[in-house]
Amino acid sequence: MADRPHPATRAAQAQGRTDAATGALIPPLYATSTYLRDADNQYRRGLSYGRADNPTVAAAEALLGELEGGAGCLMFASGMAAATSVFQALAPGDHVLAPKVMYWGLRHWLLSFAAPWGLAVELIEMSEPGALEAAIRPGATRLVWIETPANPTWAITDIRAAAAIAHRAGARLAVDGTAATPVLSQPLAQGADLVMHSATKYLNGHSDLVAGALVTAQADDLWQRITALRHDAGAILGAFEAWLLLRGMRTLFLRVERASASAQFLAERLRAHPNVAAVLYPGLPDHPGHRVAARQMRGGFGGMLSIRVRGGAAAAIATAARVRLWQRATSLGGVESLIEHRASIEGPGTPVPPDLLRLSVGIEHADDLLADLEQALHAQPDDEGVRRMATKASFTAEEWQRLLESPMLAAMAVTAADPSGLFGLVKEGFAASRALAEARADTGANELVSAVVADLETSEGRDSVREGLKAALAGARAADVKPRAIEGLRQVSALLEAKAPGEAPAFKTWLAALAERVAEASKEGGFLGFGGVPVSDAEKATLAEISTALGRTA
Repeated sequence: MADRPHPATRAAQAQGRTDAATGALIPPLYATSTYLRDADNQYRRGLSYGRADNPTVAAAEALLGELEGGAGCLMFASGMAAATSVFQALAPGDHVLAPKVMYWGLRHWLLSFAAPWGLAVELIEMSEPGALEAAIRPGATRLVWIETPANPTWAITDIRAAAAIAHRAGARLAVDGTAATPVLSQPLAQGADLVMHSATKYLNGHSDLVAGALVTAQADDLWQRITALRHDAGAILGAFEAWLLLRGMRTLFLRVERASASAQFLAERLRAHPNVAAVLYPGLPDHPGHRVAARQMRGGFGGMLSIRVRGGAAAAIATAARVRLWQRATSLGGVESLIEHRASIEGPGTPVPPDLLRLSVGIEHADDLLADLEQALHAQPDDEGVRRMATKASFTAEEWQRLLESPMLAAMAVTAADPSGLFGLVKEGFAASRALAEARADTGANELVSAVVADLETSEGRDSVREGLKAALAGARAADVKPRAIEGLRQVSALLEAKAPGEAPAFKTWLAALAERVAEASKEGGFLGFGGVPVSDAEKATLAEISTALGRTA
């Protein structure tokens, strides 16, 4: 046996920690906020108050510090608390560089809070060393922040090259290593000064706590300021969360290795799927950062990948609505596999492509995960299908695309009152206007594509639509759908008048019936009640307003 066990062994045994007092194999959870003074008013045990001292937190810090090869580690209440403390330890006027594509929460904080506070924040294409070299200001740039692989496009930044550029200019390099974890990459050994983790993710791995961490290469003046900031601002991790985190890190190597292998398998298989426009994963040889990733990551390329779905945002959202094993949820790095449409979460101004779905691969069997994605992707329409629909309806492909991109389905999603009425209205609507049917089909809030009309005769088809509408409601609640919904209805009405006047009357008749149904739903509170979704008073008021608008449009 080697003089020093493998890091996986050290993690599995939590550095060999046990409870000396009782012989318990698992160290105890120290749930205390304060500590006793000695009789002479001293603290010879080294512990005085919970905001700075807790043995359980210290144990988690010691393990992560060892795995990263650092001179010190601090646990925080969240990944954001850890990351923002680095910037808050700087001074107003300091110039900082960060990636254009990065974790959106920190990107938002930098632009909305750090910049107004006084930091000179500049976002650049960090994966290009030339861009960093051109943007850095010797003597003025104090911090270069990189994220590699970068969420959610998984772009790769050369850590050694970035460290060399930063240090020549007198700046420090901080690395968000959340996606790589110390299992696959150790940024400090490659020249970084700090490494940050959202410990909520892979380090814990069980989706049951929120935590963050920083590890430093040396206990310098910046580290002392960060330590004081955590103490004074109270951004500490609780003892129970630290105990859970220590438990999670025991299986870190097993989980990351399994997730990485499955992600590689999925990336290789999905790149050949006809409804996948691109797979973003550094483990693929044609990924722009593959060579750098292969050099600075060991044992795999991580459990995170993204796919770009043919058909745009609507097709991507519809794909996420159809999964059965993958869970639609924010976050990553847990034992369960998660799927998410990132552009919807990040909102206006996001640099994330609208057709992108982020996949966090868990520890389920890879074959099951692939089969679920394939069935969810199977129903996506391709460009040829759009052209065929355009031919049948006498619309041009461009006009069809305008319909497909309209926000009309948001209106439809907030108009269903009950199952029988919904299915009847849907069938009448499809019969009355092919254009309306296709406009509803591809805006992403549910699965009412033209092929589903036949499925509505079966219980399985009805269940599918019901699940789609529940997802639609979640999306409608997350954004103000009213203006977009009404405008979408007007766009479709105008297009029908211009290109298919024969269908317009039937459409308007159908729309009037729909408005009446909405009015009934707003009074009775039956809005999607069959899906087990309660309706708030505010949503009832919204339904009433939409009903009035629909009546005017009809």
